[in-house]
Amino acid sequence: MVDIATTSIVIASIGVLAAVVSFLYEVRRQSRMKQSESIMKLSPWFNISAIEMQETIVKACSMEFEDYDDYLVKYRGKPEQTMFKVLANYYEGMGVLVHRRLMDVDIVYDFWGDIIISTWEQFEPVVRGMRKEQGDPSVLMFWESLVKEFRVKRQKYEAKK
Repeated sequence: MVDIATTSIVIASIGVLAAVVSFLYEVRRQSRMKQSESIMKLSPWFNISAIEMQETIVKACSMEFEDYDDYLVKYRGKPEQTMFKVLANYYEGMGVLVHRRLMDVDIVYDFWGDIIISTWEQFEPVVRGMRKEQGDPSVLMFWESLVKEFRVKRQKYEAKK
């Protein structure tokens, strides 16, 4: 038969184990928060206001071009090009946060899903042109990755309807 001393040791051990697990969870949570804060500080486009973001989206999405070369002819050095870059970097930053699992993809999708997908579809030729011109296939890769995840989510949502 188990005596009181043994039972007390087991209960105390379970308590210590629970405290250690709780502590490790909190340390991990704090680390993830610091990572998120670092990304936010390194990404100045996360600090624009809602009105500035709305204006950026409207101006960037009103651009019309046939391909990357046409985009450059029409918009190189103009405010619209800056608006596109701000928007692309904002979406890239969200993609980084989702990729590093510092932000939940479902939350980002619920807020930004359709606009991120449609903006990608509009500017994909520009991004591909930038990648080719710079010789860097990783240009805006986190935005593209986010779009791929969103398309899967959209298919799942539509299948449920």
